[in-house]
Formats: sequence, C-alpha cells, structure tokens
Amino acid sequence: MPSVRVNGTRLYYEEHGRGEPLLLITGFTISSAVFEPVLDAYGAQFRCLIYDNRGSGRSGAPVRPTSMAELAADAAGLMRAAGVESAHAYGLSMGGMIAQELAIRFPERVRGLVLGGTSPGGPRAARPTLRELQALGGAAAGGWRDGERSWLARWLFSDEFRRDHPERVRELLPLFGRHRATPQGLWAHWWASVYHDTASRLHRIQAPTLVMHGERDAMAPIANARLLAQLIPDAELAVVPGAGHAYLLERSEASLALLTEWLARRGPIGPGRARTGPAERAEPLTRALGLPIGAARTGVSLARVMKDKLSTGGQHVATD
Repeated sequence: MPSVRVNGTRLYYEEHGRGEPLLLITGFTISSAVFEPVLDAYGAQFRCLIYDNRGSGRSGAPVRPTSMAELAADAAGLMRAAGVESAHAYGLSMGGMIAQELAIRFPERVRGLVLGGTSPGGPRAARPTLRELQALGGAAAGGWRDGERSWLARWLFSDEFRRDHPERVRELLPLFGRHRATPQGLWAHWWASVYHDTASRLHRIQAPTLVMHGERDAMAPIANARLLAQLIPDAELAVVPGAGHAYLLERSEASLALLTEWLARRGPIGPGRARTGPAERAEPLTRALGLPIGAARTGVSLARVMKDKLSTGGQHVATD
C-alpha cells in the first residue's frame, strides 16, 4: 500500500500516467477510489497524483479536529514527498475548498487551478433551497446501495442521467462508499467544511483558474461557481451541460475536454510566486489554528453580510 507520512499523518496515495503533473483532490470523506473510472483517460495526458485526505479512506484519521488549512498543507506536503514541485491542482466539492487554500497558502505549488462543483464557503455561499432538500431527502435511504433510486444518486447525478443510464449509476455509486471514513474523520471533515470561508482572500490566488460546475448540480448551487469566478482575479467559468454534482463521472469526456481546451488556450502555466515575509513565516501557526481562525473569519463575514442587508433594507425603506 503506497503511503507517506505528511504533517504527522499517514496519507495513502497513487500515481497514474505521464505528462504534466495533475493533483486530483477528492471531496468530503470520500476516498480517491472515486477517480478510478477516469484515470485511464486522464493518465493518457497527465501524471495524475491522487490520495485520500486525512480522516478518510485509507489515510490516517487523527482524533483531533482538522481544518482546510491543514488539509491544504497535507496536499503540499504530499507533492513534496512525491517529488512533484508544482502541479495543476484540481479539487472537487470539498476538494475544491482544499484547492483554494492550497493556492492561497502555497502558490509555488500550483500551476493551473481547477475548482469543480465547489464553494467559497461562509455566509456568502449559496445553499440548496428547502424545496430542493425536501425533494432530495424523499428518496430511499439506500445511499450507495440502491442505485438510481438512492438519495445519494439524487445528490450526485442529474435526473436525466439516472433515468437514461441506471446501470451506470449502479456501477458508480459504490465508489463513493468504498474505504469509508471513520466517525472521527467524518466529524473532522464536517467542521473543516463548516468553517471554510475564502471569500475575502480569493483575490490572493495567483494561478489561472478554471471554475467548472455541473449545470444541474443539486448539492452545490451553480451560484457558488459564479461567485468564485467573480472573486478570483484570473478565472473563467465552464459549465458542464446537463450534468449534476459528480460531473467528472457523469460527463467524463465533456469535462475532460473542457479542461484540456482551457489548458491549451492558456499555454504553458508555471507555478506562482512563493509567499515571503510575515505571511510565509506565520503559515505553520495559522495552520495550527485553522479551525478557530476559520470560525472567526466566518463570524466576520456574517456580520458584514448582515450589515449589508440592513443597509440595503434601510435604503429601500427610504425610497418608498
């Protein structure tokens, strides 16, 4: 079993293919086994580095909490241990949150940045409506076991894909339950996600960024992708037509084409400039305090949002 110790935790990882390095970062408590159906296609063009985040899959699961800052430091440390100085970083769902922190904290490690089906987090992020949650929650409670009828399938795949390709859905769903996370790993990922808020720091991202999103994503509303593309300096939005949250699997050829076309248009992309001075020296400390800092940052964001709403409401009343 290939693994390496990074920041005090054992991380499971694999390498596939040849070409420019591509770091694939998976989502909430899900192992990197979820990438298996696309590894041949991606490996034909990239040197793919995949791994299980701490707290999930085959990696270690420390009892203490974690944060997006620590998960991003794990990604940077894994690259270093694997002899990869820099790579295109492609994060999906919660993996996109990790990729944002990676690009902000370790810009010298990131060439092109791809944020798939993800969110900046915090109070400004869009969430599914109550009606959508009720519709999704009405499905059978079979998770990855009940094929296209399961609640998980409704979260991950579009209605059309589940209707037209039920056998494919049954093949793909078990990947999301393979190498299940421990309870402490699930809890750690939950709190790391709750206190993820990069909206005020996205302007620091140096890497050219492709924000990719399924047109019919029920888990992460597409408004999040638009917000990311708006706040990151050199970003563009690519919508995968008709696809749900797991667009990488549902529309594998189309999403790979969007990635390769974007990279071809951008030409060779080098890594960013490493942070220097106080920001660089403080990184280990802010990483160690990642969760309370994230909570404080989320609180500040909430106060700003509420202030803006009150201000807008006051102006509206004055004009009536």
